[in-house]
Amino acid sequence: MKKIIITISLFTTLTACQKNAEDKQKIMINEVMAVHDEVMPKMDDIMSLKSSLDSAIKVSPDSAKAKKLYAALDVADNQMMDWMENYDSESVKGKSEEEISKYFATQKTKITEVKVLTDKSIEEAKGFLRK
Repeated sequence: MKKIIITISLFTTLTACQKNAEDKQKIMINEVMAVHDEVMPKMDDIMSLKSSLDSAIKVSPDSAKAKKLYAALDVADNQMMDWMENYDSESVKGKSEEEISKYFATQKTKITEVKVLTDKSIEEAKGFLRK
């Protein structure tokens, strides 16, 4: 009887630990994707601003600044595309909890850097185009 109780207790503990790890992983995925979902709609802004800057490059007395801003928008766009190409939440299957946490922490840092770059380049381009 004791063996049955110990076996059931052990199984329950292991199942609870596995569920806790899965819940933690879902939270980490959601945190990363929340930043992604905030940045993704801004890709349309980038395209629109690049088009406006392309026109400004041709007619603006400050075409060098317009080119610089265009390049910054292009870098933000490319970094977003690179991040999306390399992000794979399924790549952590079979990895340790520590490796999973490290992967998602790294991905959150990377997409946050993309967000900062995107926001800055959009803000600067809009400021230039308002002049």
